[in-house]
Parts: sequence; structure tokens; C-alpha cells
Amino acid sequence: MKAPIEMVVLDEEGDTIQCTVKDIFVPIFEGLLAEGNVYVVTNFGVALNTIKFKPTRHEFRIHFKRDTIVRPVQDSSVPLNGFNFVPFKTIQSESKEDGYLVDVIGQLASKGNLVEFTRDGKPSSYITIELDDLEGGQKLRVTLWQSFAFELLKYLEEHPSLTYVVILQMGKMKFYSGVMGVSNTNYNSKLFINVEFPAARDFFARVNKLDPVDGQGIMPLVCGQPVSDEEDFLRLSVYKTIADIKEHNQDAVFVTAGTIKEVETEFGWWYKGCKKCRRGLRELDKKYFCPNCIRDYGFYEPRYIIHIRVIDHTDAASFVLFDGEAAKFLGVSAKDLRQSCVTKGVEKNSCPEEIHKLRDIKFIFKVQLKMRNLNSYEPYVIHVLRMTNENSLVSAFLDKYNPDTGLLSHENSELLSLSTGPYNTSKACESEPTPSPAVDEKHNSKILGAKKHIEEIGEESVSSKSKKGKWVVVED
Repeated sequence: MKAPIEMVVLDEEGDTIQCTVKDIFVPIFEGLLAEGNVYVVTNFGVALNTIKFKPTRHEFRIHFKRDTIVRPVQDSSVPLNGFNFVPFKTIQSESKEDGYLVDVIGQLASKGNLVEFTRDGKPSSYITIELDDLEGGQKLRVTLWQSFAFELLKYLEEHPSLTYVVILQMGKMKFYSGVMGVSNTNYNSKLFINVEFPAARDFFARVNKLDPVDGQGIMPLVCGQPVSDEEDFLRLSVYKTIADIKEHNQDAVFVTAGTIKEVETEFGWWYKGCKKCRRGLRELDKKYFCPNCIRDYGFYEPRYIIHIRVIDHTDAASFVLFDGEAAKFLGVSAKDLRQSCVTKGVEKNSCPEEIHKLRDIKFIFKVQLKMRNLNSYEPYVIHVLRMTNENSLVSAFLDKYNPDTGLLSHENSELLSLSTGPYNTSKACESEPTPSPAVDEKHNSKILGAKKHIEEIGEESVSSKSKKGKWVVVED
């Protein structure tokens, strides 16, 4: 059985949609389809696009059927490449890893070294580069894996130049050290270097207008260099109030400001962690099993897990503070603090006074919202990824986002009594349901000649008998 064929097709309007030829139909169509050719396609099925990574933003995808008709035509009105370049600022302002694939274009500004390693017994490699979109903002970090990394290095070696314009088509957005970047996928992505497509000519014109004095070539990129607090909190991350965070209903990453008013001691303050990977251990027969390392240990490492109650001018919520950030601000490791408690004879389940030093301090937090059961009392958990109380940074943050600083410092705020309660599902139930777009899976051998643009696919009712479209295959 042959593997299915996945394609992205483009019409004369520049709209794209994903097409699938199921494995049982591959022998029928594999000899008819070629990348870059234009076809009129008739009598196909349509369904909602529910795959994880979507190469287009069209909500539907096309399925070829046994009697789908594919007819090649000569038509210069259909472009060969369907680029839809996304500004770097738009990508870096995203708070979650979107399932949609994006196109980016930029001047190669810096390049790291090729990193080679072994994963699950198989060799792998990647290289990290930075692209500049010449908009004066932050550079975009792009990770190229495997053949894409080798393709870049080969081109740079064979075509020495001061300037390289790189296009990554259909890349996926990924967080790197808390900052959104882009990487290639295994099968969808395409890499172009110094290729003057019509859609990219404006960018090439901007590059050519640069002052030659500014042409410094490719700078070395230190891939392990961390993002500074100032960059992360003030420029690279999305700000939300606590109320806005609690209303969000998807996994996401935000920055916010608030004051720690309580340490929720009923949840404890430390856990038995794996010394190697930091994950929680399961105690079994006087041994400690790590589900991540998949092995037993005869010991554990105490690590912080502190539940804190944080308020701002809009609401209050419980955040979970883990080992690294907690140790940084408490000035003592969980292991040493636990040992001190044992030495002093502190009760096993008591919370040491050192933990309460976090109270009544105003912080900027970078948090990760993780959704759980939407029907539960608290449908989410909020993890602290990073935090700071550095005065100048807090002041700059408050000046930029201008929250009500009076409530942030009000120790006896009534917000302490607010719960992180469930979503108000009653209002959602009261509203009328939005009807789902009709999906046509009808089988019909006639060509009715009703031409459809890609953006119109899926809009007709189930009574439609046929579909017809003219596209170019841009990727398969």
C-alpha cells in the first residue's frame, strides 16, 4: 500500500487549500499530478481540516475520490508560488504555538553552528539562524532541521556573498527559551535562498537600497544565549491582566504583574524530584520510579513546588512556582531548606518561614496557562516560567502597560476573596449554536461546470452535486 499524497493547491486569486489523495487512490492519480502544473479538478469531496499542522488557514480540506477528474491546462493566470509572508512582530506576539504553518522572508543576519546529536538511537542535526525583516524590530530565530540545515550550509559554501535572503515556506511556530520562533516541518516546508520570485521582489528591492556600510555579513549566533528579562517582559511577550488570563480558554504564555499575597501552604512546598530530569518520582517499594527516565532510583532530590496567590487590579489567581525561580528568589535550594527543617525538628508538613518571604512582593511574571477539564471548578493551572522584582524593570513594565498600581500594592484588597472559579458556561449554553458549515461528500460523475474559487469551497449546502476548480499544485 502506497502512502497518501498530501498537496497544497493555489488558485488564480492566491488562495490555498490542502488536498489529500488517500492511499487506495494513489495509483489512480500519482501519474497525473506534478508540482507546478495547473489543473482543472472536478468531483471531489470536502471535509473540515482537523490535522495538527495546517499548511493553509482554509478551514476545509479536499479529498480526491475514485472518480475525481483531473485535467491539465495551460493557464498563466495562476501563480506558481502562494507566498503569504507573516511579519516577524506578528509571530513574536503569538502566545501559543499555532497549528497553522507560516511563510517568512528575511535577510540572514546571524548563524549558529551545526548541532549533531543522537535521539532514540537515530542521528539528528539542526542549525539555528536569525532573520532580519528590515522593519527595525526583533530578529526572528529560525531552526532548520536535518536536510534543511545541510541545504543552507551547502548554499553558503558554494555561493559566498555578503547578503543572503532566505524564504522558509510553510514553517511551524515554536517556542525557544520562551520566545516564539519558526522551524521547518519534515514534509511541508520549503527553503529558498536568493531566489527572486515575483512575490519577494519588494523585499529584494529594500535589501538593495541598504547602505553598503551596513553590510557586515553574517554574524555568529550564540544559540545558548538566554533572552534577557528586559527583552522577554517588555518586548517579546504578550501582556494580559489576571482577569484576562483566567478568561482565556486555550494553552498560552503571557506576562502579567501582580503582588504575592499568600503562600497556599495546604498544598505543601516541595516534592520528590528526579535528580536527572527534575520530574516528580513515584515511590514504589522503597524505590523511586521516574516515568520520564523510565528507571528506578534509590534516592530523590527535594525540589520546590510552591502555590502562591497573586493579585492585580482586576482579579486574583493561584500560580504554581517551581524549583528554579523559587530557589533564585529564596536564596536557598529546596534540598538545603528541607535539611534545615529536619535539623531544627520542624514538623514534616509545616511550611518553613523562609517560604513566606515571598509575600507582599510585587513581581512581573511570565506564566504558562495550561487548560485542564473545562467543566471542573478550576479548569486551568498557571505555571510561573519566569519572574522578577527588579525595581527599574517593574517600573518600566508598569509605565508601558499602565495597570492600576494602587491595587497592586493594596495588601488588604478584597480581591483575596475572589476564587479562580469555573468558566461561566451558562451564558454559553443560552446562546444559539452556530450551525456548522455543510460538508459535501456526495458522489457524482457529471461535470456541471460551476467553477469554484478555493475560498468558496465548503460554503455550499449539502444539496450541491458537484464541484469544479482550477489550481496549480504548489507542494506535494
